[in-house]
Amino acid sequence: KFDENMEINHFVNEKLLETALINGKTDVVSFKTEIELIKKENPSLLICTCSTYGEECDNDSSINRIDKPIIEYIVQNYEKIGLAFTANSTKEVSQNLLLKISSELNKKIEILNCDCSEYWSCFENKDFNGYEKGIAEKIKIMESKVDVIFLAQASMEGAKKHLTEISKEVLSSPEFGIEKLIKKHKASVQHRIKN
Repeated sequence: KFDENMEINHFVNEKLLETALINGKTDVVSFKTEIELIKKENPSLLICTCSTYGEECDNDSSINRIDKPIIEYIVQNYEKIGLAFTANSTKEVSQNLLLKISSELNKKIEILNCDCSEYWSCFENKDFNGYEKGIAEKIKIMESKVDVIFLAQASMEGAKKHLTEISKEVLSSPEFGIEKLIKKHKASVQHRIKN
């Protein structure tokens, strides 16, 4: 789907998320250190795929948040938003971005939390089927109360396969965010070449 000539490197530091989950807050110093190491690879496009550390990205204009494009789309098109999450560290970060964008667009929204954190242990124990099914069951309960459901973490994407019968759109950030950010990056590069 994307440019096959594009080289993609995925950097993972599980300790950063573990720290945030244990302490309830992000490890800003370690995150900055990790970003500096990644920047030494000279990437032309830098995307943070961890929603928990999204707000740290707002302090560095060279880092793109994976969740920003989908949240912009959701706020533009829906009013009652179901925010599904399994890591409590992500809940506040996602809420803040939804409210920030709704304020920028002068659009009134209502956020209803769908707390799926009881299934995080399934993910940690690599019971991905139990994780995804549990999330799907929680979402089905909230379906009638919202216009759309936003899966706040990339790890929740698999729950969609258990939600094919519901009438509301279930959206997540990975594919949507990467596609939008790559298109934006390519347009920016072409603009610089022309000028």
